[in-house]
Amino acid sequence: MNSEEKVVKRRVRGKSDNTKTIKKVLTKKAKGFVLEEVSEEYVSDNGNLTLVKRKVTTKEIAPDVNAVRALIEIDGLEKKDTLSEMTDEELIKEKNRLIKLLDAVEDSSFD
Repeated sequence: MNSEEKVVKRRVRGKSDNTKTIKKVLTKKAKGFVLEEVSEEYVSDNGNLTLVKRKVTTKEIAPDVNAVRALIEIDGLEKKDTLSEMTDEELIKEKNRLIKLLDAVEDSSFD
């Protein structure tokens, strides 16, 4: 195995890791989440820093429909080859799953 083969394998491994990371981030954004932000103020007193004020802010990030669409597209690209190999029954199950997913997204966007 030469060095070029090693580089190619690392790139392939890196791409799959990136896809997992992208899916994880998109899933979090699609579901929505709570973000806690901490702001602290310090005063220098003879070279020592002392905490004067601490403010904790909680923000609710709403579910994002575009993230859901991106996840569906990514899943579609990964399943593109397998869709042609699915039976009619499996295709109907997949269709119903996607409809439920879209209904859930529509319901949450009206809340």
